[in-house]
Amino acid sequence: MTALQLAARFSAVLAALWLPVIACSGGGDGDKGNATGSGGGGQSASGAGSSSSSSGDFGGEIGLTSSGPGSTPPPDAGHQTTCDDEGNCTCINIASIGHEGVWGPCSSDSTTALQSWLNTQSTAQVDNYNTEKPTLTPEFLARYDVILLQWMVTKGAQNDDGAPWQFTADEVSALKDWVNNGGGLIALSGYQCNGQGCTIHDVTATNQLLSFTDIQFNTDGLLDPARIGCPDCNCWGGPVPLGGPLAGSVGTWNQDTPIGKDIQSVGAYVARSIKSTNATVDCTDGTNNFAVHEEVGKGRVVAYGDEWVTYSGQWLGTASCIDPRTYTDPNSPCYERSAAQVFQISQFWYNAVKYAASSVECFTIEDPAIVK
Repeated sequence: MTALQLAARFSAVLAALWLPVIACSGGGDGDKGNATGSGGGGQSASGAGSSSSSSGDFGGEIGLTSSGPGSTPPPDAGHQTTCDDEGNCTCINIASIGHEGVWGPCSSDSTTALQSWLNTQSTAQVDNYNTEKPTLTPEFLARYDVILLQWMVTKGAQNDDGAPWQFTADEVSALKDWVNNGGGLIALSGYQCNGQGCTIHDVTATNQLLSFTDIQFNTDGLLDPARIGCPDCNCWGGPVPLGGPLAGSVGTWNQDTPIGKDIQSVGAYVARSIKSTNATVDCTDGTNNFAVHEEVGKGRVVAYGDEWVTYSGQWLGTASCIDPRTYTDPNSPCYERSAAQVFQISQFWYNAVKYAASSVECFTIEDPAIVK
């Protein structure tokens, strides 16, 4: 990607961050941002002013042109497409449960770009439950097509997780039934602590909720650039390239799986490996698995051992401690090597959401970087 292409893409993403929300109803890690979707923390998934909905079969091109403002909402079997009075439609409702990451490039990044990307450039809608633990009842889960498990702890601050959230047996059972009936689950980890002299809290609640699957996170801290030796990691804000040909890169993305397809590399910083007997491996270094997926009944589960794919600096290729001229100066070792140029962050999320949502065609998104 040339510097001109990077500038064009950066401008497009910045513009997206200021666009009105299209969807209308919604349901360096330390030693290792509070993004707010339009649903807000713990808001109901039924949007005010919604006026119409439809469901049925749908076959169409991926892209907002099939369901943008003023157009007929695309129906989809088993999914409810809801529109407001102005024709703004959504068909994939996502609940993000748990605190967002608080580190990232320069140890001061946010995760707003991820949810802005979904809420303004797709037919998905994200509701946040990031300060208080929601109760996972059948009624709560029925609002959503995809659940994103993040940092499920009481505090979620730098160097202070607080205690892990605790879910009852009834909540785990409700989630199990929801997934078996077609729900999609995406689980992240690696929010804090590199496993040396600290207690890893970010896997506790997640592993509890994944107990009915064949997937569990390990309590380790892999992909630490200080241990691996990564001469150019500062160019993209610090993380190790997971996959790809970059210096210091680790592992490979499986191009034959729905999660790994068309991904060469993403940034990861002190990740958790994943143990599983039967899940399909999407990314591995041959010894440790970092991304896997599996079908559970009619539903689908995706697990990824890091959270750096949520940080805005990785999406935009910018960071407060990095001079942007370093990417446009041909004499710089970081010339045309920002995070946005070397990683496929949006491809990862497109693949993960589309798979978790059972590949429903009503999940549409506008992003020229995505291979569809």
